[in-house]
Amino acid sequence: MCDSTKESGFFILVREEREMTPTLKGKSAVVTGGGDGLGRGIALEMAAAGASIVINDINKDDADKVVSEIKKQGGAAVANFDSVATMQGGASIIDAAISNFGKVDILVNCAGNFKAISTVDTTEDVWDSIIAVHLKGHFAVSQPAVKDMLKRKSGRIINISSRAAIFGPASLPYSAAKAGILGMTSMMSEDLKDQGITVNVILPSAHTKLFSGGAPNVGDNMPPARDEQRGPDFVAPLVAFLATDEANKINGRYFYASGGDICIYGHPFKLPGESHTLLRKNGKWTLDELEQTLLPIIG
Repeated sequence: MCDSTKESGFFILVREEREMTPTLKGKSAVVTGGGDGLGRGIALEMAAAGASIVINDINKDDADKVVSEIKKQGGAAVANFDSVATMQGGASIIDAAISNFGKVDILVNCAGNFKAISTVDTTEDVWDSIIAVHLKGHFAVSQPAVKDMLKRKSGRIINISSRAAIFGPASLPYSAAKAGILGMTSMMSEDLKDQGITVNVILPSAHTKLFSGGAPNVGDNMPPARDEQRGPDFVAPLVAFLATDEANKINGRYFYASGGDICIYGHPFKLPGESHTLLRKNGKWTLDELEQTLLPIIG
């Protein structure tokens, strides 16, 4: 069991052992951009929790490598190489889950691209490419996934946005796309909440090929996560937990995740009395720790 104690406005984890751990056994998941970076870390975490995974990535070699990793660990996975940037590609990605595993229970929209470019130098091609992969990509895969989830009135969608949606700096099309994903999450979560489908969004900070800078400050007098704890695998447990049955009451929420830091954001236009809550752990979270820590705060 994990208790959280409030200290100077923040929650510091006090760890205790518990017998039961949330699981994804029997679940079918799709992770777009799953061949590398955040997507790879999330896919491996979900597979370790028992999910069967579709690893979607336009880089065939990367996708195949992750599938091989999962199978070597005794898990089930298949690769898919369709682009999220078209409606046909999105439908084909979900079809891969249905044809191989019979359904799609979980969708993680993690595919992304980036180009560091100023506002005045942003071309139409750059704008279209980044908007298509991030914003349209979330829609193109989410819509067919929702259609299948509605058959069972059950499903989990976890979107990936960025602090650049609000705070910058990044690039104009990237920030615009990531802001759009926040709005998409809010609308979808309300639209689907009575259908057993939850939609949440992560604003992560991790070392990947796209981004290798330092972690931002996340709270007063609280230093950012240490570099050695900023791998994608530190973000993955939160994503995996949000996909579990135990997280069925967590919906429409925005989370920051980096290293052992998790921030539960208040709504963008906070309600009276609402605030942000920072959870800090020295190390990687486990699913049972997240269950025992998040649910009392959110649920």
